[in-house]
Amino acid sequence: MGDKVNFIDQTIGDGQRSLWGLTMTTEMMLPIAPVMDQVGFRTVGLIGGRGTVVARRQLKENVFDRFRQLAQAMPNTMLRSTFTPWSAFNFDVEPLAATELWVRRSAASGIRSFWLCNYQNQMERVNHIVKIAKEEGMEVAPSIMFTVSPVHTDELYAKKAHILAQTPGIDRIHFEDTGGVLTPERVRTLLPAVQREVGNLPIEFHAHCNTGVAPISYLEAVKLGVRTLATCVRPLANDVSLPSTENTADNLKRMGYQPNLDEEALKKMSDYFRDLAVKHGLRMGQPVEYNLFQFEHQLPGGMAGTMRNQLAEIRQEHRFDEVLAEMARIRKEFGYPVVATPYSQIMGAQALFNVTAGERYKVVTDETIKLMLGFYGAMDGPIDQDVKDKILGSPKAKRWASYKEPEITVDDLRKLEPGVSDDELLNLLANPQGEFKERLDKLYGKK
Repeated sequence: MGDKVNFIDQTIGDGQRSLWGLTMTTEMMLPIAPVMDQVGFRTVGLIGGRGTVVARRQLKENVFDRFRQLAQAMPNTMLRSTFTPWSAFNFDVEPLAATELWVRRSAASGIRSFWLCNYQNQMERVNHIVKIAKEEGMEVAPSIMFTVSPVHTDELYAKKAHILAQTPGIDRIHFEDTGGVLTPERVRTLLPAVQREVGNLPIEFHAHCNTGVAPISYLEAVKLGVRTLATCVRPLANDVSLPSTENTADNLKRMGYQPNLDEEALKKMSDYFRDLAVKHGLRMGQPVEYNLFQFEHQLPGGMAGTMRNQLAEIRQEHRFDEVLAEMARIRKEFGYPVVATPYSQIMGAQALFNVTAGERYKVVTDETIKLMLGFYGAMDGPIDQDVKDKILGSPKAKRWASYKEPEITVDDLRKLEPGVSDDELLNLLANPQGEFKERLDKLYGKK
């Protein structure tokens, strides 16, 4: 047999986020966890900080309890969580202290690896987060997020890879394509450019199937030396999720590689999630048709359902494609942000308002204003100056222009709700309400 290829399982992480909207409960996960521990996954991905918000609001669950129970049920498998440099929980910019506390409590609850969604334009924050994670003995795998635009050349990605490779404490590079727009042809030029910059750092591949080409791109990546792939078992694979573990493993064997998996345990795992989907009437992923429109708007799979629901609430669901076209237009005007958290949510929300308000930029979100003011770092491309002037001409924009982020410590956060545990404090930060939210806004300098 040829080289071994390792797998990161995203079935109960990005897979259920993409197809089930983060509605998989801990009770659904625990019965199959001991079997997952036998499959041989290098890492099992779990939900990140944003998933904490959903778990708290919709499922009434404490995500740190979930981490602890899964870590106990899977002692032989490294568990991984995720967040962005801006925020542990939401799409806004949060003080680093909140993210620092999230990292430390995740480590204490059994998380041993972090996949850091990073765009190389907030490196001061990235360096701080990496430092905290390494203090907790964690593996750190920051992401290079792929997107298609006139400015996102192989040379630009090589530059981004170089920046990450110079960061002390980085263990691996996580290459991610949320929109499923990385073609096999582009892999052949892009991956070598990135590999030249990262040296001996292992590269992981993580792509969604929105256009159906991700399974082929995976094989091209393996040919070029990648030995770790992110997949989901078939019931939660394909569609807007990731390639299936079963199909990827079969293809690799035909190419002469050795999938590092226990196939018997893998089948038990896949059968379990198929039965679970049938029992609860949940969607199972199917291969998608190739659609060139996806290359224009690049909407991540996890956002599609949310956007449809928002339009349905105002009886505008028939305008879904119109909103997607507007999102593509906004992306060009905003300097071609990567279509991933938080940029995808910012552009999606603004596109929704531009279409439904009857006039472009008549209603502007706070996050759009902050993006124009540089709160989320520099864009890779030029921002349309006329659009920027219109957005920053509002009274609300002038208020944010004078905002200065306060220096906040973990102890400052603890003073917001004396007597509660750090885990409960993080749950309150993830879903602030009432008097706690008022105190939090005051601490953050937002009131």
